[in-house]
Amino acid sequence: MGYLNNSTRVLDAILTKKGRELLSSGGNFNVTKFALGDDEIDYQLWDTTHTRGTDYYGAVIDNLPALEPFNDPSEIMKYKLVTRSVGTQAMAILQDTGGSATGLAELKWYAGSVGNRIGISNFTSVDVGGGVGGGTPFGVSHVNNKPVVGGHSDYNIYAAETYTITLLDSSVAVLAPSFNTGTNVIQTTGTNAWAGRDYLWVPFVDNVQHISQTISGITLDATQFKFDTSGQGDSVRLLYLYPKQIKSASSPVKTSILVTGDQSGAMIEFDVTITYQS
Repeated sequence: MGYLNNSTRVLDAILTKKGRELLSSGGNFNVTKFALGDDEIDYQLWDTTHTRGTDYYGAVIDNLPALEPFNDPSEIMKYKLVTRSVGTQAMAILQDTGGSATGLAELKWYAGSVGNRIGISNFTSVDVGGGVGGGTPFGVSHVNNKPVVGGHSDYNIYAAETYTITLLDSSVAVLAPSFNTGTNVIQTTGTNAWAGRDYLWVPFVDNVQHISQTISGITLDATQFKFDTSGQGDSVRLLYLYPKQIKSASSPVKTSILVTGDQSGAMIEFDVTITYQS
């Protein structure tokens, strides 16, 4: 979505398939949440030598064309505008907790009988196998930038924030809870206290019409992402990335994961590569 111009404030938006269905059935288009970014701004165009004075330092920037709407979240809103605490001198920065990016870049789909079976579920349970190729956890941490700026940073404020995680292409992988190591399955129905929470990811297991997958309210268990277990009566469920079934002719397949701090707005991107292994 984007402003067509800054005088009439006309919005130009790309609707999802679900959004078009709602509008066609008489629904209303009401923006309830939005984010602002400055991806299209080149700050090197700020001209302090302009002959007409300070009012014209940013004249070129003010007249830059607005970008058209993007339907690929990996290509836009990489630089969000956020509000910081009074006195803050350093932006919040996310970092990989160590090895996660490497693990996500080396996922394998195993074609043998021991390999994972994500993508051919009957929605009762999903056989994910074990060992290499059975998925991998990952996580982030905030960079401690307090020493750099004499203590004036947001580091302590965002230490326990939640995260929104988006997998850009859920046709090749899926975000889901860690599997039960005793049975090598993730139960998705029944009386399990987590059954309701598991519905967040079940539609993405083998429905390729869901192009991307987004899960919000994710917390950290030490250095790895987990589902919030408050009041669920269940043990900690780490968040895993599982490769889906691919063919040897398609190998390797690639996508990305975007992680955004819900309070800080800080973002990090993980590259995901899945290869076929016979």
